[in-house]
Amino acid sequence: MRRLAGPVGWAVGSWSVLAALFHIWTAYAGVWEPREMRAVHLLFLLPLTFLLCPAFEKKSPLDRVTLADVGWALASLLTTGWVIVHVQELTERWEGVHPVTLTQVIVGTVLVLAVLEASRRAVGFWFFVTTLVFIAYLVLAPWLPGFLRSPRAYSYPRLIEMFFLYADEGVLGSLTGISSNILMIFILFAAFMLHSGVGQFFMDISIALAGRFRGGPAKVAVVSSGLYGTVSGSSVADCYATGTFTIPLMKKIGYRPEIAGAIEACASCGGPLMPPVMGAGAFIMSELTGIPYTKIIVAAALPAILYYAGIMATVHWEALKHGIGTMAADVPSVGALLRRAVLFTPFFTIVYFLHAGYSPSKAALYSMLTAVVVSWVAGQSPMTPRRMFDTMGEAMRGGVIVASVLAASGLIVASMSRTGFALAFSSTIIGFSGGHVVIALFLVFLVVSVLGTGIPTTPAYILAVTVGGAALQNLGVELLAAHLFVFYYAVLADVTPPVAVTAFAGAQMAGADPMITGWQATRIGIGGFLAPFLFVFQPPLLMKGTWPEIVVAFVSAIVGISALSAAVAGHMFGPLSWPKRLFLIAVALAAIGPYFAVSLASSVVLIAYAVWDARAARQAPAPVLRVTERPTIVAGSEGPPIS
Repeated sequence: MRRLAGPVGWAVGSWSVLAALFHIWTAYAGVWEPREMRAVHLLFLLPLTFLLCPAFEKKSPLDRVTLADVGWALASLLTTGWVIVHVQELTERWEGVHPVTLTQVIVGTVLVLAVLEASRRAVGFWFFVTTLVFIAYLVLAPWLPGFLRSPRAYSYPRLIEMFFLYADEGVLGSLTGISSNILMIFILFAAFMLHSGVGQFFMDISIALAGRFRGGPAKVAVVSSGLYGTVSGSSVADCYATGTFTIPLMKKIGYRPEIAGAIEACASCGGPLMPPVMGAGAFIMSELTGIPYTKIIVAAALPAILYYAGIMATVHWEALKHGIGTMAADVPSVGALLRRAVLFTPFFTIVYFLHAGYSPSKAALYSMLTAVVVSWVAGQSPMTPRRMFDTMGEAMRGGVIVASVLAASGLIVASMSRTGFALAFSSTIIGFSGGHVVIALFLVFLVVSVLGTGIPTTPAYILAVTVGGAALQNLGVELLAAHLFVFYYAVLADVTPPVAVTAFAGAQMAGADPMITGWQATRIGIGGFLAPFLFVFQPPLLMKGTWPEIVVAFVSAIVGISALSAAVAGHMFGPLSWPKRLFLIAVALAAIGPYFAVSLASSVVLIAYAVWDARAARQAPAPVLRVTERPTIVAGSEGPPIS
């Protein structure tokens, strides 16, 4: 993105702050009529997209805007402004019945083109191509063969009506409503949290907790990325923020560059899985399923912890395998950290207001205001008016990406819903699976992995759950489990080749080969990759069941995933021969199975084996890496706050 200076920079920054203040006000006073609210939302953010995102990454200037940028910005401003002026007329018209006027066709065409161009600039070429493919499919579907065929053809005015005038689909549909009503205030909440000193606090806690153990910098990466992910919601932003410190230290302590980049990428990829923010996923999931946001983040907590437990186990076994030691760094004392624990107050605030029945947007608003107050109490990064101005501008830099992604995703959803593609594809999955849930899950996993190649998590999740969610439900998978299954693999696509954006970011900072880093990230995260299959077959992992069932299922899952990670690494406390690795795999799969008694017995066997292996192994003393520089975290300087 551009960093503009001078009068243009101040003008763009002021417009960004106005956009932030609009969403803060509506979070407090209540949202407007849907079409009007969404149009004002895009009126603020679409022009910003063209001013901040260059048309071509290598050819366009990064220090100034061009005439083409100004032209696109004015086009988006005028078309969204036209919607605001005529909102009453558009609300009263009947979709599919009233004629589409020439003016509406022209305005709708320009706005759809603006959204497509904004998504290309802000998100990337492949998402732009994916959107065009689905639009083309809607046009060509009446002449395609097999399950791809749709019996209905649309005239151009009716296509524009669908993309522009429908209340629940298209660029002004429900997905843009999620962006305008909920996501923007959560992006602001995340930005205020991180700029008030919470990010640095997380780094200090991580080093104090994990730095003194084997593979210290790698474990710091896991812990700090998990904590940072609770508010950032973006794997790439998480990777840049924590990786600038952890990756050089991992290389210094003995990790190969591709391993260091892969560990940070895997740890950062869990950011969108961690409640309460979860990127845009939890909010869109709530909209698609009708399940309250609070229930979704509660259900997602244990699977997210399992993901990080798997990575932590792999990091530990790899450290023992390669003789990698610990680290010691100058961090504040425990007493100083406890005095700064007031920085956790915004978390307690959001949990309190959600539990009290407040809307997610209002809970986020009150938590954001709490972050401003505690920033002065904590004493390190007080939120002065200038700092708040900069923070709101930084948040809206991420907001333009979210707005363009969801507006363009509305075009994709309209194309799929009007052709019946989702229902036909769901039937195909059921047919191929033969009615077996495991096979259907694997097929959906493959679909998500393909759709997640080169496009962001949010549209990948929307596409995959639209085509695969119904199939899983028809085979008896519970609604929330089906959506979380799809969402997890949409997130994990960020670390799997061939287009592993988070792994490539880690490789860039580590100076490693991107493709090798991506494959290493897949290997390191193998335990976490199993978590979605676990919670489909074990409802207690989604906090459904009695407390003994939840505890046994969770402990068995951690033990099983840790054993599987050791088998993949080829090392536990000592080297593992292939017979031992196969034994661990077999017992671990039993431990994470759906049968209570078998899980309990298998977990006891694995724990007994680990104790025996620890006693039998002879470990050399761990070397200590002394870190003299103050560990710092970069908050909000790279990537969007929300994927």
